Amino acid sequence: MILIDGKSENTIPADDRGLAYGDGLFETIKIQNGRPILWQSHIDRLVKGCRVLGLQEPDGRKLFEECTQLTAGSEKGIIKIMLTRGSGGRGYKPDDTCVTRRIVSFHRWPEIPEEYYTHGINLYKCTTPVTDNRLLAGLKTLCRLEQVMAQREWAEPDYAEGLMLDNNGLVIEGTRSNIFVFIDSKLYTPVLAKSGIRGIMRDIVMDIADGLGMPAQESDISHTMFIEADEVFVCNSIFMVFPVAKYLDKQFDSFVQTRMIMNSLESNISRYE
Repeated sequence: MILIDGKSENTIPADDRGLAYGDGLFETIKIQNGRPILWQSHIDRLVKGCRVLGLQEPDGRKLFEECTQLTAGSEKGIIKIMLTRGSGGRGYKPDDTCVTRRIVSFHRWPEIPEEYYTHGINLYKCTTPVTDNRLLAGLKTLCRLEQVMAQREWAEPDYAEGLMLDNNGLVIEGTRSNIFVFIDSKLYTPVLAKSGIRGIMRDIVMDIADGLGMPAQESDISHTMFIEADEVFVCNSIFMVFPVAKYLDKQFDSFVQTRMIMNSLESNISRYE
């Protein structure tokens, strides 16, 4: 089921600027036990994005009501919220009369193999780079062509995620996740000042790690550093944390420190609600 501006529909006008230019934002929210997880963090990021793009800020209460309407009777699933600038303006410059359009949809929960958590995942090296844009860095805009192209690079089911670098060869993120590495027992995550998405789970993992006495440092991570890491894991707000078992020819045999974070995250996730 899909709600467009609160009405049960499945079409938008052909002149919608989200369709024409990717002019908008989105959030993907996990539904567990019938309720949205990390709701306020997602809404806060959405509001921040609206301020950067100059979109009308959403009514959080109204969005919550619409999400509740769509998830009624469902214990688990995914809610996707999209905000577009709406319709107006033939070219890039929008009309002053544009009214933000909100699209809320519910999706079935994807089956995630348990072995991804127990034995780790295989990570693919994508050739599609993440481009620099300081203004949009950290935001979840509707323009995700780089990630679309990156995920089209592999068809083998052995890979659960792909690694994306920037044009300078620095590690930035996964196609749908943030990256963490342990090097000499110290935890690092890429700087996202120029590109990449600042994930909700990334911030939580950094807080969890700090509480465990292993504070994560934001740092430039070269491809060589990545390959030489002792442990690697990826995270997002849907699957939370996957240890990485293999990347190229490198086998990561230890998940000891990653497991500490996974266990603490599972025990303390309710603190972030």
